[in-house]
Amino acid sequence: MNTFTPLLFIETAALAEPVSVEVDRPRAVHPLATGFWRNDEYHRVVKIVETRYEYGETFFRVVTDRGCADLRRHRAADPRTMRTRVAWELCAEVEAIEIPRPR
Repeated sequence: MNTFTPLLFIETAALAEPVSVEVDRPRAVHPLATGFWRNDEYHRVVKIVETRYEYGETFFRVVTDRGCADLRRHRAADPRTMRTRVAWELCAEVEAIEIPRPR
């Protein structure tokens, strides 16, 4: 018996807010987010629902203990030295709605 309940994601607010993200493997090419800090509050990632790769950036749709969100991992260049570093930002606040299946 499949107990999977489909989810419908609705974006409630588009953001471009820098956040501090904790990852499972810091030196890996594709690390996975395990939690992030936003305004002195820690949001623990319960599940990564979707991962999307684009040129130079990765998007994660995550379910946290405080709701759902879209995270973006990209490379940012330092304007003085032109060296790149990895930066994370919160792209959107998302609301998840469970869609009941007919019996």
